[in-house]
Amino acid sequence: MPFLAPSPARLPPLSFLLNDQTESRRKVARHLGVSLRTLQRYKARGSAPRSVYLTLWFRSRWGQSALHEQVFNEAVHAQSWVADMERECERLHGVIRLLEQAHEQPAANLGGYWAL
Repeated sequence: MPFLAPSPARLPPLSFLLNDQTESRRKVARHLGVSLRTLQRYKARGSAPRSVYLTLWFRSRWGQSALHEQVFNEAVHAQSWVADMERECERLHGVIRLLEQAHEQPAANLGGYWAL
């Protein structure tokens, strides 16, 4: 699975990430393992530790969209792989049928031995 976390340059501003959360600020702070006052300081400063940014990003619409995109791409890849395996099974069934048919017919070079 590819590394999904965005680079610092691609992260939305902290205020966007905080405003995108559906839970109360108190619950967000608890989830981050900081006090409500610390979260308020981060917001006032407009910056926070990278771990806070990443946690908020993965809980935001941007992070969820990236995760859903990854899951969708993996599902499409798996579907393609299954189709390839089904085609290979059909090909091998054909080979088995040919081998069974060949086994039912006596070999041409046995000649008169089978005529006895």
